[in-house]
Amino acid sequence: MISDKHCIQQLAAVLLQHGICDVILSPGSRNAPLITTFTQIKEFNCLSIVDERSAAFFALGMAQWKQKPVVICCTSGSAVLNYAPAISEAYYQKVPLIIITADRPERWIGQSDGQTIDQKDIYRNYIKKSFNIPEAFTSPEEEWYCNRTINEAINSACYPEPGPVHLNIPLSEPLYGQTEETLPVVRKIELIKGERWLNESDRTILENKWKASARKLIIVGQTAPDPSLNGLFEQLAQDPSVSILTETTSNIRSEGIHTSIDNILFTLTEEETKTFSPDILITFGGQIVSKRVKAFLRKNPPKEHWFFSISGAHVDTFQCLTTLIDTSPGDILKDLAKLDHPLSAYAELWQKRDELTRFRSKEYLRNCPFSDLTVFNLITEKIPAGYVVHTSNSTPVRYAQLVSMPDHIIYFANRGTSGIDGSVSTAAGSAYASKSPTLLITGDLSFFYDSNALWNRYLTSEFKIILINNGGGGIFRIIEGPSTSPALEEYIETGHSQSARQLAEGFGVHYLSAKNHQETEFALNRLFKEKGPALLEIFTTGKLNAPILNNYFSFLKTGTKDYLRIEI
Repeated sequence: MISDKHCIQQLAAVLLQHGICDVILSPGSRNAPLITTFTQIKEFNCLSIVDERSAAFFALGMAQWKQKPVVICCTSGSAVLNYAPAISEAYYQKVPLIIITADRPERWIGQSDGQTIDQKDIYRNYIKKSFNIPEAFTSPEEEWYCNRTINEAINSACYPEPGPVHLNIPLSEPLYGQTEETLPVVRKIELIKGERWLNESDRTILENKWKASARKLIIVGQTAPDPSLNGLFEQLAQDPSVSILTETTSNIRSEGIHTSIDNILFTLTEEETKTFSPDILITFGGQIVSKRVKAFLRKNPPKEHWFFSISGAHVDTFQCLTTLIDTSPGDILKDLAKLDHPLSAYAELWQKRDELTRFRSKEYLRNCPFSDLTVFNLITEKIPAGYVVHTSNSTPVRYAQLVSMPDHIIYFANRGTSGIDGSVSTAAGSAYASKSPTLLITGDLSFFYDSNALWNRYLTSEFKIILINNGGGGIFRIIEGPSTSPALEEYIETGHSQSARQLAEGFGVHYLSAKNHQETEFALNRLFKEKGPALLEIFTTGKLNAPILNNYFSFLKTGTKDYLRIEI
C-alpha cells in the first residue's frame, strides 16, 4: 500500500531510477503520504530520527561517506527550519542532500492555519536549486512537468559539483489515502558527465610558468579520501622546487608532505617569511583551517595563484587569485609532475623546518602537563588502524592539526560553516553508512549541543566518542580578544560543571571517564575494546590549556627550556 497522491508516486519512482535509496524520515502528519510510500517499498532504506536538526546532520554524515545523495523528509512548519544548519554545512562542504519538505496548500499560507509557514525557497542562500512539486496532475503536461522537475533536482544535487537541493511539496487533506497500485513507470533523465580539460595553448602556458618557477607551493583544503591523489603527491614531492602543505581534513598524507602548517609557520621570523613565500601558489579543495597560513600568504602574496574550481567559483581566500582552472586538479598536476625539475632548494627549506618543529613538538610533549594538548597527542597514539575519525569544531579540529595524526585513518570534520552543532550526529551517520569503526573527538559544548544525536536506533557497535571536557568553550581562551573580556567566563566561554555520564547511560551508551594521563591511557585501551557504542569523557583544566598551548608555540620558535612555567 502506497500513497494515492500521484506526485509522491512519481517522486519515489524517479528516486529509485536514479539509485537513491537512503531516506531519513522525521515524524509528522503532513508528510504522511511520503512516509507511507517510502516505508512500504522495500528498495528504500528508511530511518526514523525525531529531531530534524540531528536527522539532517546524520544524513550529511551518510552522504559524506557514500559520496551520493541521501534524502531527508519532514513535515511542515518549524520542522523545516530545523534542517537549515545541516543544509548550510552541506552547501559549503559540497555534499549532496535531497531535502523533501511537506507543505500546506499555498492558499493556506498566511491564514493562521496550524503548522504553516512560508516554505517556498526557504533555504535559498544555501542550496543549489529549489523546486515546488505540484500535488495533483490534471493533465499529461503537469505529469511531465513533475517528472522533469524531480529529474532536474536529482541531477543538480550531483553535478557539476555536489550539493543540497530542495523539493517542497504542498499536500492537501486527506493525507492518509492509500492504493494497492505499484509505482508508475517513469522517465529517467540520464546525466552524462563530460570530461573537462584545458586546450593545448592554455596547458602550455601553465607548463611554461611551472618550469620557470623555483618556488612552488601547493595547499590542499578539505577533500574526500582519494587514494590516487596520495600517489600523485608522492610524485610531486620529488620536485625540489615544490613544497606541499595539507591539513588533516585534506585526507592526503604521503612522504614529503607537510601536515602541520601552523607548527612550521609559527617558527618563521619576519625575514624568513620572504624566503618561504612562493612564486606560484596552487590550491584546491574546501575550507582551510589554518588562519596562520592565510595571514602568511596575504602578507606575502605569490606572483601567481592558481585555483581549481569546476563550478567556476572565484574563491580568493589569500587575496592573490590570478588563474581559475575549470577542471579537476589531478589531470593537470599529473602532467606538471612529469616535467623536468628546476634547480631549487625550496622543498628542502620547508623540509628542514618541518623536521625541526617535529623534534621540538615531541620534546615539549614529553614533559607537558596533563592538558587538551597532551590528551590529543595520546589519542593519536592509541587510535587503532582502520578507524574513520571525526572531530568537532573549535579546539578539537585545531589540536588535530598540531599533533601527528596517524597515516592510516580517514578524517572528516564539518568545516563548511565550522559550527559546533551537528558534529555528533554527522559522525553517527558516517558510522552507520560506512559500517567502519568510527571515532568522534569532540569538545564539551559541541557534544552537549548535539546530544540528541544519541537519541536514535542507529548507533553502530563500533561508534566511539571521546569527549574532552574542559568546562566550557576553551577556544575563547586561545584566540585573541575574548580572553581579555570581563564577560569571558559567564557569557563567552560559558563555563559549566556538566558531565556526560547520565546522558550516555540514559541512551544506552557505555560510559568511561578519566582525569589524568594514567587514567586516560587506561581508558583509551578499554574504549576501543568495547563491543557497543561507548563514550570516554576526559576532564582537563580549562584555565591551563591556553598557557600550555601558548608556551608550546613559543618553544617551537625558540626551543628555550623554561617552556613549562605555567601561570594562571
